[in-house]
Amino acid sequence: MTEFQVNSTSSSSKAESSTQTLAPQPQPPSESQPDIQPDVQPDIQPEVLPEPQIQEPAQDPANNQANDAIEPDPILTETKGQRRPRKRLRVWRYFVGQYQVSIFKTPLTSSKNCELEDFSHGRYNQVSNGRRYHAYRDGKYLFLSHVFTLVYEGRLYFSPLENPHRVLDAGTGTGIWAIDFADRHPESFVVGSDLSPIQPGWIPPNLEFEVDDIEDTWRHKPFDFIHMRMMAGSIKDWPALIAQAYANLQPGGWLEFCEFEVWVHCQNDTEVPQLIHKWQTGLTEAGERIGRTFDVAPNLKRWMEEAGFVEITENIIKVPDTPWPKDPRWKEVGLYQQQNMLDASSAYGQAHFTRVLGWSVEEFQVLSAGVRRELKNLKYHMISNLHVVYGQKPKDDGAGGVGH
Repeated sequence: MTEFQVNSTSSSSKAESSTQTLAPQPQPPSESQPDIQPDVQPDIQPEVLPEPQIQEPAQDPANNQANDAIEPDPILTETKGQRRPRKRLRVWRYFVGQYQVSIFKTPLTSSKNCELEDFSHGRYNQVSNGRRYHAYRDGKYLFLSHVFTLVYEGRLYFSPLENPHRVLDAGTGTGIWAIDFADRHPESFVVGSDLSPIQPGWIPPNLEFEVDDIEDTWRHKPFDFIHMRMMAGSIKDWPALIAQAYANLQPGGWLEFCEFEVWVHCQNDTEVPQLIHKWQTGLTEAGERIGRTFDVAPNLKRWMEEAGFVEITENIIKVPDTPWPKDPRWKEVGLYQQQNMLDASSAYGQAHFTRVLGWSVEEFQVLSAGVRRELKNLKYHMISNLHVVYGQKPKDDGAGGVGH
């Protein structure tokens, strides 16, 4: 059975390093684990390895091990890379516990609304080229949130929280994370903030959604925990945003980010498919042109250090983009991640290509179809690096946020 490891680096006020791990995966003593096992070997019939047993999720992230080398499914090799029948996707409902009707409030300090022409946030209520530009962020969360549930092994965060009283989910999207956190922490008051009011109307009593732009000046009371996830391509000034989060944290409070790198990699010796590479390159170029970079994940740790955070830990997790791994857990991750990327290939980036790079709608549709075709080819062992970065505001910093 393959071990899965999180590459973890930590920095504190003394610049110390630490290592965190994801999930212990015991390994049978009789089974060797090569670093890379090719998916397609026409001239060599590989030995069919025994299927691993599904392990119970680990409760303590400090006891986990990494996924430096995800082992491919040998059955895919035997069938020359042909697709196996897919299991039926489960639909997850997030409405449990005590609920009340939410009231959306628009703070008086908000300088933007849902009619702004700037499409690049991907969350405004706009229609262009026949597409409403917050629709991808709305629809993708069913699959993407389940990817995070599997990768996090049921956890919602990695920060070592202790009874947080006020929590902010900045850029909450559909509000799934905020709802789950409020359900699990009834002692906390949770605020979910986003530009579009696309959250559900029945929510836990300790949760409130608001329509606001997190790049404006914050007028909240200080928080004990601030959470941000999947915001690359949406923010103009990341250092300024992180500095503002620092100012609105209580001393000893935590800030946590979760971001994918924009670039897909292949674990085996194959190169990233041509059209996927072209799609990623175009998104990156367009993001830089409009001042909303996608190159966020590798820089988060440095930006947090510059803002004054301490005890910073960075976990880098390899997430399969298609269901090519052998291990059942990572195969399921790859299945949901593949569906997420299939949706993204057509819904995410059309505005960047047509309105920034000057492509026609038809040209983008041809590229999108090619990307979807390459995503279905399991001979490419594609992975995306997920960065989970969190740090603490020093406990001796007496400067709190600005309250109402």
